[in-house]
Amino acid sequence: MLKRTLTGALVLGVVLGAYALDDRFMGGASPLLALIGSTLTLGALVELLRMGQCPRRQRHVGVVAGVVWLLALAFAGAAAGPWGDAWPAGVVGAAVQTGDLLAAAAGLAALYLAIQIRRGPDPGTGKLARSLWFAVPYTGGLACLVALLMSGRVEWVLGVVLVAKSSDIGAYFTGKTLGKRKLAPRVSPNKTVEGALGGMVLPALVAAWLLNGVRVGNAPDGSAITLAGGALGAAGHGLALGALTIVSDLSESLLKRSCEVKDSGHVFGESGGFLDLGDSLLLVGPFALAYTALLT
Repeated sequence: MLKRTLTGALVLGVVLGAYALDDRFMGGASPLLALIGSTLTLGALVELLRMGQCPRRQRHVGVVAGVVWLLALAFAGAAAGPWGDAWPAGVVGAAVQTGDLLAAAAGLAALYLAIQIRRGPDPGTGKLARSLWFAVPYTGGLACLVALLMSGRVEWVLGVVLVAKSSDIGAYFTGKTLGKRKLAPRVSPNKTVEGALGGMVLPALVAAWLLNGVRVGNAPDGSAITLAGGALGAAGHGLALGALTIVSDLSESLLKRSCEVKDSGHVFGESGGFLDLGDSLLLVGPFALAYTALLT
Protein backbone atom coordinates (compact mmCIF):
# COMPACT_ATOMS: atom_id res chain seq x y z
CA MET A 1 0.00 0.00 0.00
CA LEU A 2 2.89 2.36 0.85
CA LYS A 3 4.50 1.73 -2.54
CA ARG A 4 1.23 2.49 -4.33
CA THR A 5 0.87 5.72 -2.37
CA LEU A 6 4.41 6.80 -3.20
CA THR A 7 3.91 5.92 -6.86
CA GLY A 8 0.70 7.92 -6.97
CA ALA A 9 2.39 10.89 -5.29
CA LEU A 10 5.27 10.77 -7.80
CA VAL A 11 2.92 10.67 -10.79
CA LEU A 12 0.86 13.52 -9.33
CA GLY A 13 4.01 15.57 -8.75
CA VAL A 14 5.14 15.12 -12.37
CA VAL A 15 1.70 16.10 -13.67
CA LEU A 16 1.48 19.20 -11.46
CA GLY A 17 5.00 20.25 -12.46
CA ALA A 18 4.16 19.92 -16.16
CA TYR A 19 0.91 21.82 -15.62
CA ALA A 20 2.74 24.70 -13.92
CA LEU A 21 5.33 24.95 -16.73
CA ASP A 22 2.69 24.79 -19.45
CA ASP A 23 0.64 27.46 -17.73
CA ARG A 24 3.63 29.79 -17.42
CA PHE A 25 5.41 29.37 -20.74
CA MET A 26 3.23 27.74 -23.41
CA GLY A 27 0.57 30.34 -24.10
CA GLY A 28 -2.60 28.30 -24.05
CA ALA A 29 -1.69 24.79 -25.21
CA SER A 30 -0.23 22.18 -22.85
CA PRO A 31 2.53 20.32 -24.72
CA LEU A 32 4.27 19.02 -21.58
CA LEU A 33 1.09 17.47 -20.25
CA ALA A 34 0.42 16.20 -23.77
CA LEU A 35 3.87 14.55 -23.71
CA ILE A 36 2.93 12.75 -20.49
CA GLY A 37 -0.34 11.66 -22.10
CA SER A 38 1.55 10.46 -25.19
CA THR A 39 3.90 8.39 -23.02
CA LEU A 40 0.92 6.82 -21.28
CA THR A 41 -0.73 6.08 -24.63
CA LEU A 42 2.28 4.44 -26.26
CA GLY A 43 3.18 2.57 -23.07
CA ALA A 44 -0.35 1.18 -22.89
CA LEU A 45 -0.17 0.12 -26.55
CA VAL A 46 3.13 -1.72 -26.08
CA GLU A 47 1.81 -3.49 -22.97
CA LEU A 48 -1.39 -4.51 -24.74
CA LEU A 49 0.50 -6.01 -27.68
CA ARG A 50 2.80 -7.87 -25.31
CA MET A 51 -0.18 -9.15 -23.34
CA GLY A 52 -1.57 -10.58 -26.54
CA GLN A 53 1.80 -12.14 -27.40
CA CYS A 54 1.97 -10.16 -30.61
CA PRO A 55 5.03 -11.05 -32.77
CA ARG A 56 7.91 -8.58 -32.38
CA ARG A 57 7.83 -7.32 -35.99
CA GLN A 58 4.09 -6.75 -35.82
CA ARG A 59 4.56 -5.03 -32.47
CA HIS A 60 7.00 -2.60 -34.07
CA VAL A 61 4.48 -1.84 -36.81
CA GLY A 62 1.87 -1.25 -34.13
CA VAL A 63 4.09 1.23 -32.28
CA VAL A 64 4.72 3.16 -35.51
CA ALA A 65 0.96 3.23 -36.16
CA GLY A 66 0.41 4.42 -32.59
CA VAL A 67 2.90 7.26 -33.04
CA VAL A 68 1.18 8.35 -36.27
CA TRP A 69 -2.19 8.17 -34.50
CA LEU A 70 -0.87 10.33 -31.66
CA LEU A 71 0.69 12.90 -33.97
CA ALA A 72 -2.50 13.20 -36.00
CA LEU A 73 -4.61 13.82 -32.90
CA ALA A 74 -2.06 16.19 -31.38
CA PHE A 75 -1.93 18.20 -34.60
CA ALA A 76 -5.74 18.22 -34.78
CA GLY A 77 -5.87 19.59 -31.25
CA ALA A 78 -3.25 22.25 -31.95
CA ALA A 79 -5.05 23.25 -35.17
CA ALA A 80 -8.32 23.64 -33.28
CA GLY A 81 -6.65 25.58 -30.46
CA PRO A 82 -4.56 28.69 -29.92
CA TRP A 83 -1.93 27.68 -32.50
CA GLY A 84 -4.46 27.22 -35.31
CA ASP A 85 -3.89 30.68 -36.79
CA ALA A 86 -0.42 29.59 -37.94
CA TRP A 87 -1.84 27.31 -40.66
CA PRO A 88 -4.16 27.80 -43.66
CA ALA A 89 -7.87 27.24 -43.03
CA GLY A 90 -7.92 24.19 -45.32
CA VAL A 91 -5.16 22.50 -43.34
CA VAL A 92 -6.91 23.26 -40.06
CA GLY A 93 -10.20 21.87 -41.34
CA ALA A 94 -8.61 18.66 -42.62
CA ALA A 95 -6.69 18.17 -39.37
CA VAL A 96 -9.79 18.63 -37.24
CA GLN A 97 -11.85 16.24 -39.38
CA THR A 98 -9.09 13.64 -39.18
CA GLY A 99 -9.01 14.03 -35.42
CA ASP A 100 -12.78 13.54 -35.22
CA LEU A 101 -12.55 10.34 -37.26
CA LEU A 102 -9.76 8.95 -35.08
CA ALA A 103 -11.70 9.80 -31.92
CA ALA A 104 -14.76 8.03 -33.32
CA ALA A 105 -12.66 4.95 -34.14
CA ALA A 106 -11.23 4.94 -30.60
CA GLY A 107 -14.71 5.15 -29.11
CA LEU A 108 -15.99 2.32 -31.32
CA ALA A 109 -13.05 0.07 -30.34
CA ALA A 110 -13.72 0.68 -26.65
CA LEU A 111 -17.46 0.09 -27.08
CA TYR A 112 -16.82 -3.10 -29.06
CA LEU A 113 -14.80 -4.48 -26.16
CA ALA A 114 -17.42 -3.34 -23.64
CA ILE A 115 -20.06 -5.39 -25.46
CA GLN A 116 -17.94 -8.50 -24.81
CA ILE A 117 -18.12 -8.07 -21.02
CA ARG A 118 -21.29 -10.17 -20.74
CA ARG A 119 -19.56 -13.08 -22.48
CA GLY A 120 -16.73 -13.09 -19.98
CA PRO A 121 -13.08 -13.98 -20.68
CA ASP A 122 -12.43 -16.16 -23.73
CA PRO A 123 -9.60 -16.78 -26.24
CA GLY A 124 -11.38 -14.72 -28.90
CA THR A 125 -11.24 -11.62 -26.71
CA GLY A 126 -7.60 -12.35 -25.93
CA LYS A 127 -6.81 -12.28 -29.65
CA LEU A 128 -7.93 -8.65 -29.77
CA ALA A 129 -4.87 -7.72 -27.74
CA ARG A 130 -2.56 -8.66 -30.61
CA SER A 131 -4.75 -7.32 -33.42
CA LEU A 132 -3.44 -3.95 -34.59
CA TRP A 133 -6.83 -2.93 -35.98
CA PHE A 134 -8.13 -3.07 -32.41
CA ALA A 135 -5.10 -2.32 -30.21
CA VAL A 136 -4.11 0.96 -31.88
CA PRO A 137 -7.53 2.67 -31.76
CA TYR A 138 -8.36 1.16 -28.35
CA THR A 139 -5.32 2.67 -26.63
CA GLY A 140 -5.82 5.69 -28.91
CA GLY A 141 -8.68 6.65 -26.63
CA LEU A 142 -6.01 8.11 -24.35
CA ALA A 143 -4.67 10.14 -27.28
CA CYS A 144 -8.04 11.96 -27.41
CA LEU A 145 -7.01 13.64 -24.16
CA VAL A 146 -3.71 14.62 -25.80
CA ALA A 147 -5.69 16.37 -28.54
CA LEU A 148 -7.70 18.29 -25.95
CA LEU A 149 -4.52 19.33 -24.12
CA MET A 150 -3.02 20.64 -27.34
CA SER A 151 -6.21 22.59 -28.03
CA GLY A 152 -5.83 24.51 -24.77
CA ARG A 153 -8.58 22.80 -22.77
CA VAL A 154 -6.37 21.75 -19.89
CA GLU A 155 -8.93 22.55 -17.15
CA TRP A 156 -11.52 20.38 -18.92
CA VAL A 157 -9.07 17.50 -19.28
CA LEU A 158 -7.82 17.66 -15.69
CA GLY A 159 -11.39 17.91 -14.43
CA VAL A 160 -12.50 14.91 -16.48
CA VAL A 161 -9.49 12.85 -15.33
CA LEU A 162 -10.07 13.69 -11.66
CA VAL A 163 -13.78 12.89 -11.96
CA ALA A 164 -12.95 9.55 -13.59
CA LYS A 165 -10.39 8.71 -10.90
CA SER A 166 -12.89 9.65 -8.19
CA SER A 167 -15.11 6.91 -9.63
CA ASP A 168 -12.39 4.36 -8.82
CA ILE A 169 -12.18 5.72 -5.27
CA GLY A 170 -15.95 5.78 -4.74
CA ALA A 171 -16.35 2.25 -6.12
CA TYR A 172 -13.52 0.90 -3.98
CA PHE A 173 -14.66 2.25 -0.62
CA THR A 174 -18.37 1.70 -1.20
CA GLY A 175 -17.70 -1.83 -2.37
CA LYS A 176 -15.50 -2.53 0.66
CA THR A 177 -18.07 -1.30 3.17
CA LEU A 178 -21.43 -2.11 1.54
CA GLY A 179 -20.72 -4.46 -1.35
CA LYS A 180 -22.68 -7.71 -1.46
CA ARG A 181 -23.97 -8.35 -4.99
CA LYS A 182 -21.33 -9.14 -7.60
CA LEU A 183 -21.31 -6.89 -10.65
CA ALA A 184 -19.37 -9.03 -13.14
CA PRO A 185 -17.83 -11.97 -11.22
CA ARG A 186 -16.25 -13.63 -14.27
CA VAL A 187 -14.49 -10.43 -15.29
CA SER A 188 -13.69 -8.75 -11.97
CA PRO A 189 -14.71 -10.79 -8.91
CA ASN A 190 -14.14 -7.96 -6.42
CA LYS A 191 -16.47 -5.45 -8.08
CA THR A 192 -20.00 -5.16 -6.70
CA VAL A 193 -23.24 -3.46 -7.70
CA GLU A 194 -23.06 -1.32 -4.57
CA GLY A 195 -19.51 -0.33 -5.44
CA ALA A 196 -20.62 0.67 -8.92
CA LEU A 197 -23.26 2.95 -7.43
CA GLY A 198 -20.59 4.57 -5.28
CA GLY A 199 -18.48 4.86 -8.40
CA MET A 200 -21.19 7.00 -9.95
CA VAL A 201 -22.34 9.07 -6.98
CA LEU A 202 -18.90 10.33 -5.97
CA PRO A 203 -18.02 11.47 -9.52
CA ALA A 204 -21.32 13.36 -9.64
CA LEU A 205 -20.38 15.24 -6.47
CA VAL A 206 -16.82 15.87 -7.64
CA ALA A 207 -18.01 17.04 -11.06
CA ALA A 208 -20.50 19.47 -9.48
CA TRP A 209 -17.47 21.10 -7.86
CA LEU A 210 -14.76 20.73 -10.51
CA LEU A 211 -16.62 20.94 -13.83
CA ASN A 212 -19.13 23.67 -13.01
CA GLY A 213 -18.09 26.70 -15.08
CA VAL A 214 -15.10 24.98 -16.74
CA ARG A 215 -14.51 26.07 -20.35
CA VAL A 216 -15.27 23.21 -22.71
CA GLY A 217 -14.92 25.15 -25.94
CA ASN A 218 -15.21 28.54 -27.61
CA ALA A 219 -18.22 30.10 -29.30
CA PRO A 220 -17.79 31.77 -32.74
CA ASP A 221 -17.52 35.16 -31.01
CA GLY A 222 -14.67 33.88 -28.82
CA SER A 223 -16.68 33.60 -25.61
CA ALA A 224 -16.28 30.51 -23.45
CA ILE A 225 -18.70 27.58 -23.70
CA THR A 226 -19.31 25.86 -20.37
CA LEU A 227 -21.45 22.89 -19.34
CA ALA A 228 -25.14 23.74 -19.35
CA GLY A 229 -27.16 23.56 -16.16
CA GLY A 230 -24.64 24.86 -13.67
CA ALA A 231 -23.65 22.57 -10.82
CA LEU A 232 -26.60 20.23 -11.47
CA GLY A 233 -25.64 19.86 -15.13
CA ALA A 234 -22.02 19.20 -14.14
CA ALA A 235 -23.22 16.54 -11.68
CA GLY A 236 -25.13 14.86 -14.52
CA HIS A 237 -21.93 14.74 -16.55
CA GLY A 238 -20.20 13.28 -13.51
CA LEU A 239 -22.74 10.45 -13.39
CA ALA A 240 -22.12 9.73 -17.08
CA LEU A 241 -18.34 9.83 -16.62
CA GLY A 242 -18.62 7.51 -13.62
CA ALA A 243 -20.59 4.98 -15.66
CA LEU A 244 -18.09 5.21 -18.54
CA THR A 245 -15.22 4.73 -16.10
CA ILE A 246 -16.73 1.56 -14.64
CA VAL A 247 -17.36 0.08 -18.10
CA SER A 248 -13.87 1.07 -19.24
CA ASP A 249 -12.28 -0.54 -16.18
CA LEU A 250 -14.27 -3.74 -16.62
CA SER A 251 -13.28 -3.86 -20.29
CA GLU A 252 -9.58 -3.73 -19.46
CA SER A 253 -10.09 -6.41 -16.80
CA LEU A 254 -11.77 -8.56 -19.45
CA LEU A 255 -8.73 -8.20 -21.71
CA LYS A 256 -6.31 -9.14 -18.94
CA ARG A 257 -8.30 -12.20 -17.88
CA SER A 258 -8.65 -13.30 -21.49
CA CYS A 259 -4.86 -13.01 -21.85
CA GLU A 260 -4.40 -14.71 -18.45
CA VAL A 261 -2.35 -11.92 -16.87
CA LYS A 262 -2.86 -10.09 -13.57
CA ASP A 263 -1.35 -6.72 -14.53
CA SER A 264 -0.55 -5.17 -17.89
CA GLY A 265 2.99 -4.37 -16.73
CA HIS A 266 5.17 -3.53 -13.75
CA VAL A 267 6.41 0.00 -14.51
CA PHE A 268 4.54 1.37 -11.48
CA GLY A 269 5.26 -1.57 -9.19
CA GLU A 270 2.18 -2.82 -7.33
CA SER A 271 0.03 -0.36 -9.28
CA GLY A 272 0.74 -2.24 -12.53
CA GLY A 273 1.63 -0.78 -15.88
CA PHE A 274 0.65 2.05 -18.22
CA LEU A 275 -2.53 0.30 -19.33
CA ASP A 276 -3.56 -0.30 -15.72
CA LEU A 277 -2.98 3.38 -14.94
CA GLY A 278 -5.04 4.61 -17.89
CA ASP A 279 -7.71 1.90 -18.04
CA SER A 280 -10.48 4.11 -16.66
CA LEU A 281 -9.84 6.75 -19.37
CA LEU A 282 -9.93 4.56 -22.48
CA LEU A 283 -13.64 5.19 -22.99
CA VAL A 284 -13.74 8.54 -21.19
CA GLY A 285 -11.18 10.13 -23.55
CA PRO A 286 -13.22 9.74 -26.76
CA PHE A 287 -16.35 10.88 -24.93
CA ALA A 288 -14.64 14.06 -23.66
CA LEU A 289 -13.30 14.91 -27.12
CA ALA A 290 -16.59 14.11 -28.88
CA TYR A 291 -18.52 16.26 -26.42
CA THR A 292 -16.15 19.16 -27.05
CA ALA A 293 -16.51 18.74 -30.82
CA LEU A 294 -20.31 18.74 -30.57
CA LEU A 295 -20.35 21.97 -28.57
CA THR A 296 -17.94 23.78 -30.86
